Amino acid sequence: MKKLTILFLFISLQSFAQQDSSAISHNKFFALNYENDFFTATDRYYTQGIRFEYVNPGLKKFPIMELLPQLSNSINQYGLALAQDCYTPTEVTTPTIRHGDRPYAGAMYLGFNEVSANEPRKQKLTSEIDLGVIGPCAVCGEEQTAIHKALGDYLPHGWQYQMGTTPLINYRLRFAKGILKDSIASLSALTETNVGTYYDNTALGLDLHFGKMQSYFAGNRSRKFQLYAFVQGWAKFVAYNATLEGGILNNNPYTLTPDAIEILILKWSYGICLSYKKISLEYSLVYITREIRTGFPHAWGHLGIIDNF
Repeated sequence: MKKLTILFLFISLQSFAQQDSSAISHNKFFALNYENDFFTATDRYYTQGIRFEYVNPGLKKFPIMELLPQLSNSINQYGLALAQDCYTPTEVTTPTIRHGDRPYAGAMYLGFNEVSANEPRKQKLTSEIDLGVIGPCAVCGEEQTAIHKALGDYLPHGWQYQMGTTPLINYRLRFAKGILKDSIASLSALTETNVGTYYDNTALGLDLHFGKMQSYFAGNRSRKFQLYAFVQGWAKFVAYNATLEGGILNNNPYTLTPDAIEILILKWSYGICLSYKKISLEYSLVYITREIRTGFPHAWGHLGIIDNF
């Protein structure tokens, strides 16, 4: 499976050559994306994710951006993100290792990304290189403890068994192709692959938007009023997951073996987005089937805020 994922990425990269006819998007914004299973009244598995992002045409000057492909005759947006992902087992009050359950794990990384859009062809290519670390440096344990203490809630007692420190280097590539569009709705086919020391997987999906909105494939953002809902579904084929199996350095108190991990995971989400002038607000709920064979399905909420300038 891992070899198929790498082969898919190689073929995809060969399919998108950079062209002189492309232009740079004028989009400039700060974005905060916050995810937590508090919104679904649970406290397990993928329990919190935070992502700060800055988009500016000047970021194209970063040499690492040359490693990101773009569509021909496209408008291209460049961004820099700082992200944190936190994972726990089913119960966090147990002071010992919960064998057969999800390990504790935290990750923090910088993401260098590009969004390449070709509106006439209804195509969008999103690529990102993530550089960071898995382990205590992500400070997930301290953060979860502080939040629970501030809320007067029970305290987690198992973070001493989290994944050990290991490098995080990952490459993500997502391609969207419009297959249906009218005045109030659009439907796109999606494919995504991740390769590296964090995740190795390949996914196929569908994305439906409906309401008052600009084209999903527009390279520059309109500041006109937008209000729309969306539904998205994925089938993901998993080759490797460092938050379950451990990273490239074998210094973990506890991990799961590959045969304990589900190879096929289904994921779906729905939400609403409101955008007017400089500000965009988005809220959605995300659901996934179980990631480990002894586990449970999971869900969390996502809140996005964008300030354009």
